[in-house]
Amino acid sequence: MNFGRNPILLIIALFFLLFIVLSVVNRKSSSSLNDTDRAVRANQALTRVVDAESKYLQANGKYAGHVADLVPLAPKLAIDLTDGLVSIQIDSSGDKSYLVQVTSTVVSFTRAFDNGKLVARSCLQIKSAGKKYCTRKTTDVKKSIPAT
Repeated sequence: MNFGRNPILLIIALFFLLFIVLSVVNRKSSSSLNDTDRAVRANQALTRVVDAESKYLQANGKYAGHVADLVPLAPKLAIDLTDGLVSIQIDSSGDKSYLVQVTSTVVSFTRAFDNGKLVARSCLQIKSAGKKYCTRKTTDVKKSIPAT
């Protein structure tokens, strides 16, 4: 091609070259967490809660009813909550059973325990980055729950 005879081609070529150079130069590395990191942190928080509840049961003969009761046994739970990456809900009547729900923007977990045994589990993959931890997707959610 002879760019001297057609200045429009020269302008278009320079534009594309400038576009490519600017996209390479303006690439920034992100220091924030991505969805994969959020899925990992949600899974870690679930593991921390389950382990702390097990320790609490051994020490007190019952499960904790509040996340605050578990923080001394698993101090990183405080970091999980402070970072705002997960929401942790625990429901226990102070006996030998409890339900925990750990939710992030990527994946949600629910576990129910009775006398140290897992009796129910569920999860929901909200974003594809949670696939490693949960295969149930939002498209699998039924419009109504069938009667038992």
